[in-house]
Amino acid sequence: MFPELSGDERLAGFVLMLALMFGLFWWFNRRAKKWLEKHDRLEEPGPSDALGWLLGRLPQSSHPATLRYSEQEFQEIVSKVLDELPEEFDKEWKNVVVIVSTEWPTDVDKKRMGVPEGHVVFGTYSGLDRTKGLQSGGSSHVIVVYQPALELLCGSDNECLEREIRRTVLHELAHHLGMSHQRMKQIGL
Repeated sequence: MFPELSGDERLAGFVLMLALMFGLFWWFNRRAKKWLEKHDRLEEPGPSDALGWLLGRLPQSSHPATLRYSEQEFQEIVSKVLDELPEEFDKEWKNVVVIVSTEWPTDVDKKRMGVPEGHVVFGTYSGLDRTKGLQSGGSSHVIVVYQPALELLCGSDNECLEREIRRTVLHELAHHLGMSHQRMKQIGL
């Protein structure tokens, strides 16, 4: 069915196939880049070096992280807020970790989440929400509370800080439960 090919013809065929694959790869990447640009999803390369990228360090936001509370003081406030949440939420916390970040969310993270420029992010949820069923059980569920953003909002007003941490944690827990932003706005989260 296939004709016998000499060594030179095989080599020429291999080079031709390689060139075709390279051309298709280049064409696909060019179209993908255009699609990302069109949908405003193309991330600008950050100022970090290759080692920083490899280690998972992302470029930091331009906001300085000057904090009023020490990391431990802020974590104690978060713990107090979590302890004061109604008991009916206790069963929803299975496999959910709440951590405090003393840094601002990166611009790359904000862009990935679709946060408009100039908006402040108080917390994030990562993981599969509970509406995904069994798939959700095996994934990690992490809520990050951003200390600099909450301090910017509340200053040294401890009551405001506790209120906003509670609101942020409940908002991110609602993401864990699969609630939409529209529904969260309806119930005040």
